[in-house]
Amino acid sequence: MATTLILKTMKKCVLCKHFNGAVGSTTIQPKMGGQFAYEHNEKQSCFKKNMVMNAWATCTGFDLRYK
Repeated sequence: MATTLILKTMKKCVLCKHFNGAVGSTTIQPKMGGQFAYEHNEKQSCFKKNMVMNAWATCTGFDLRYK
């Protein structure tokens, strides 16, 4: 299992409000300085695209979940 750190300004599926609907990521953890840690191999349903997406993926329908 690989944990990845990202900034909250990055447009990755793990930070999108459409990633796994109301639940969101099941592995994401907030860190200091506006960063998040998450499991790189996590996959969840995208409620906008109606398909399973990788947490590290991106798309044009991104909408920030965590502000």
